[in-house]
Amino acid sequence: MPLDPTRAPALKSPEFGLAMGYVLGRHFFGMLDLHYGYWPDGVPVDVQHLAQAQAAYTDFLMSHVPDGVKAILDVGCGAGNTAKKLVERGYRVDCVSPNPFLTQAARDTLGDRARVFEGKFEDLATDRRYDLLLFSESFLFIKPDRALPQAERLLVPGGYLLMTDIFKAPADGTSPIGGGHQLPGFREIMARARFEQLKDVDMTARIAPTFDLLDRTYSEAIRPAYDLIAARMHASHPWLTRVARWIWRKKLERLEAKHFSGRRNGANFARYKNYRLFLFRLRA
Repeated sequence: MPLDPTRAPALKSPEFGLAMGYVLGRHFFGMLDLHYGYWPDGVPVDVQHLAQAQAAYTDFLMSHVPDGVKAILDVGCGAGNTAKKLVERGYRVDCVSPNPFLTQAARDTLGDRARVFEGKFEDLATDRRYDLLLFSESFLFIKPDRALPQAERLLVPGGYLLMTDIFKAPADGTSPIGGGHQLPGFREIMARARFEQLKDVDMTARIAPTFDLLDRTYSEAIRPAYDLIAARMHASHPWLTRVARWIWRKKLERLEAKHFSGRRNGANFARYKNYRLFLFRLRA
């Protein structure tokens, strides 16, 4: 079948990575989620148990939904699996997704049991109001000065903001792992906002093994496959390969340094990052 670029939406880099991760993870490992794994004691850290660790993450997240919550907005809902579990527990759920590919996946997962708004959370226009806004690894993509006023508008009085996400921790040196708001800065922003902090749970130690698993996958599978393809291309088209390597040398060097350095592991995640669960309540 010839390549048909119209069969899927043209996505920007972060959205492309999420969509590709979902497609490959679902096919090879039976993954239904896009978030990191939460590794309880006794669960082996390997690809066969990644879906189990992701399910443990969702269970842990939902255990912190306060009593009395009925209506939830899942912000950045991925493929809709967390929203599906919330619906099955009796919550009324809407979703908002900026990724066209994952929006369709969420709609396929949820059917008519939940409404999925396509677009950015900051731009969401609806008359609906919610008891809780859920940000599961989605707040890092949004600027707080745009997210918090929108959150206030969408919540009922006394509503909740439940968040699990990666943050940058104060540390010397350069982190090999990207992403996240600065944790001290985030705390200062929330202290000035109309939200009262109810919970602050450090999940770092339970999330970090995911990076050991990713690091092994890159070193034991992706890097050998990458080298085999590069060697085969060079043997078949040596001149073309050298030219392509020279044209895209900086991008290739950045890609190889990022993924094949061996530094994107659990120890460096725990050193440079902090993974937390926050629960806030909107003040009157």
